[in-house]
Amino acid sequence: EALGRFATGEVRVLVGTQMIAKGLDFPNVRLVGVVNADTALNLPDFRASERTFQLVNQVAGRCGRGSSGGRAIVQTFQPDAAAIRMAAAHDFEGFAKQELETRKRFGLPPFKRMARVVVRHESETTARGIAQRIHDAMATLPEASGCAVRGPHPCPVTRVSDRFRMQVEVLAPDSAALQRLVTAARNAGAF
Repeated sequence: EALGRFATGEVRVLVGTQMIAKGLDFPNVRLVGVVNADTALNLPDFRASERTFQLVNQVAGRCGRGSSGGRAIVQTFQPDAAAIRMAAAHDFEGFAKQELETRKRFGLPPFKRMARVVVRHESETTARGIAQRIHDAMATLPEASGCAVRGPHPCPVTRVSDRFRMQVEVLAPDSAALQRLVTAARNAGAF
């Protein structure tokens, strides 16, 4: 209902979460603001820069679609962060090139294959203990040769629905090696 009223011009100001940035097309939007654009930038997730770039780029793309142009204001504590700068400039190619170079240097997808095993439990200590047992079981399997088994670490979103979340990450040189390790771990009762 609110979006319908905004589309007809009955409502001229729309405030919301990042959900309103996705898939909306209102040609008369001339000003868009992004508050705390860098909130996700520092999450312990290798995709944090990519997600920040996508969000800022999408929001900035919501304005100026009509004949009168538009302006996007991006509030950030990290104005020099590449994801923020390049998104504000709509420089997808520059961002993708830089991001791919970084991922290649650190052996992250798409240059390696990754799987995450996520443990959820009401007790943080129990969640960490289970994740540690999974890590230890996977790391000692012969199929782990050539793979990196990392963790346990708290998930980027550490708590959901009153459950703590811990993760074990597995990096493998290719999808076949990753599948062999995950299958062997499952068959060995690691999870």
